[in-house]
Formats: sequence, structure tokens, C-alpha cells
Amino acid sequence: MSQRHSDTVRRGVLVGLVGLLSVTAGCLAPAGTEIDDSDAVAEQVESRYETLDGFEATMVRTVERGDDREATRATVAFDKGDYLRIAYHDGPNAGQTTVIDDPSPSRLFAGGSAESSRTGAAAIYGALAADLVEQYEVVYDGTETVDGQRVAVYTLNPSTNATGDQRRLTERQVSVDVDRMVPVRIESTWTADGREITETIRFENVSLGVPNSTGAATKGGAAT
Repeated sequence: MSQRHSDTVRRGVLVGLVGLLSVTAGCLAPAGTEIDDSDAVAEQVESRYETLDGFEATMVRTVERGDDREATRATVAFDKGDYLRIAYHDGPNAGQTTVIDDPSPSRLFAGGSAESSRTGAAAIYGALAADLVEQYEVVYDGTETVDGQRVAVYTLNPSTNATGDQRRLTERQVSVDVDRMVPVRIESTWTADGREITETIRFENVSLGVPNSTGAATKGGAAT
């Protein structure tokens, strides 16, 4: 997998995870509530990961730069401890399939600070989510209905960037299906070279459980 697409998968997993764990933990507090307890976040993500056997989803990524628009559609299948498979249907890699055997977080998220302080897959995912909460102001904005689904909406605003690199000041909004507790949509906005860039990642046809040989997920992995 190219570094570009690896970073995209990582980013999608991380920001989706924050919204996911917040709903799982019952954090549907009054709108405007800030989620800032990184230790509690880490514990919830670790617990969530332990009960999840795998998942499959169609991931649609759209990037808009002014009048330019690029779209990529891929099926992502994850079998914990076995493989991560990404089959591209549209975009630059259309027709290609990438398979990562033994998709441990140390391989997927190489170079993260979490790896040096914690060991074990669940702990690494927990630490990554905790790092995200510490780097962003995570605020629960309330619920709304999108395509007939009741979703919880979270805004992630970056903390002060000491480097002054405007490209890293990315604002994100995460929508999570309240009933199924899976991410639905992630929208990120940042500025690079004086141009505003908007990236939208949509998750469709999400199935929790171990994907079978035909690509559909079989039952497994608690959703609560």
C-alpha cells in the first residue's frame, strides 16, 4: 500500500474511533460537551477492540481542492489478527487489491508515539485514540438524521500548533450511527498552499464480524 493510502486508512480509523468509542461509552451528553479524558478514552477503545472480531465496509473518499475533485471507492475488509484487504473500485488504483497479512497496529501505524509506551494491539489502539483526544478539542454536537439514520456528531478542532504549519491544522467532523455504533461520515478541512481542501470519507454497507471468503462479514464481534 502506498504511503498516501496508508495515511488515509490510518486517519479514517483514528477519527472514526473517537466518535465510535464515545457512543459506545454512552457519552451522549448535552450538546457542546467536550470529551477530554484521554485515559477514559483509551480504556473504552481497548475494550471495544477486544470485542471486535472484524468488519467490512465500502469506503468512499472524496477530496475537493477548489474546482478539482478526486474520488476513490474501495471495499475494506478487516479480520483481526489475520488480514486487512483493500479492493479499489474507482480512483487511481481502480482494479487493484492490497492485502496486509497479520495487520497488527505496529505495522499499520508505524512511527506512532503510542507504540513506544504501550504493548499489545488493544493497548496501542487505545493509546492512539488517547493521543488524538489530547491533540484535538473533541466536542459532542448532538444528534441528527442522515439518510434515515440517527447519527451522533462530533467536532474535532486542533489544539494550538506549535510548529505553525497551517497544513496540519485540520478541522474534522465525525458522524456515528447511534444504533449500530459505527462511523458513517468523516469530513476534514485544512489549508495548503493557500487553498482550502475538503476531504470527505463515507462508510457504507458496514458489517461487523469476521469477513467470509465472499467478502461479507459473518456474525462475530460485539457491537456494544
